[in-house]
Amino acid sequence: MELRQLRQFVTVVELASFTAAAKHLGIAQPAISATIKKLEQQLSIQLLQRNERKVSLSAEGQVLYQHAIQLLKQAEDAEQAMQSLKGLESGTVTIGIPSMMGSYFFPPLLMGFKSLYPQLNLSVIDTGTELVRKKLLNGELDLGIVVTHDVPPELHCEPIYKGELLACCSQDNPLSQQNSISHQEFLDHELVLFREGYFHHKVIEQISREQQRVPQVSFQTNLIPLIKSIVARDFGITTLLSMVVQPGDALHSLSFNPPFFLELGLAWRRDAYMSRANQRFKDFVLENCKPNSDEGIKAN
Repeated sequence: MELRQLRQFVTVVELASFTAAAKHLGIAQPAISATIKKLEQQLSIQLLQRNERKVSLSAEGQVLYQHAIQLLKQAEDAEQAMQSLKGLESGTVTIGIPSMMGSYFFPPLLMGFKSLYPQLNLSVIDTGTELVRKKLLNGELDLGIVVTHDVPPELHCEPIYKGELLACCSQDNPLSQQNSISHQEFLDHELVLFREGYFHHKVIEQISREQQRVPQVSFQTNLIPLIKSIVARDFGITTLLSMVVQPGDALHSLSFNPPFFLELGLAWRRDAYMSRANQRFKDFVLENCKPNSDEGIKAN
């Protein structure tokens, strides 16, 4: 097997299409089809199930896919290790960050790092903490923000932020006369939620299980400005971290009773090679985050 074959195989699987994979890799479709066919002949195994609409993995192909992901990541790590010997003249920092942290906590850190290392590229993957954790474990990400209370042993995690998760409603909503809200009362209202995979969604799932109720979800979106706009117009209530609620949002925030506090940390794989660019960014973030009496751990 060659890395070229594995890379093409993984791309076909992830895009579920020979045509899309060929376009993504910039090669002709017959060439990528021939590569996969040759790989199947070498292994004497059918790796893919083909039909008119899409391509899917066979049981044997699923096993190879998991190994291929790891092998390609190891090859990338080796290449980065060689590149890092040249110094920090070039490189890319890639980090997975949930939208609230990416919009309200990380901008000063990203700009501060970029001002110190203008030659390095920054790539931010906006996704929920659950998917960040998954991508860290399978080698798709080197750095990511995760919830600190549920970190698998394969990852190392350093806390960088702790804040309260608040209920938010319109200033015209009767709840605006309150300073706190019970879990049961929160579920009495139509909800505007982040999609599954985000820590806010997990909180609502936890509340619903405790109260043995099904939440009334009227909107689901990961767009923070849209969530704020919907709630401000009193089409539902939501949950937001305390740092996200701004004076001009036309929102009223309430603490839960009992309250929810969320701790997030910067995580990376314990056994993985880390490029000098990623190492420098990790060190920069940890050096510039310190305990804060109001929100636990927060950027300077």
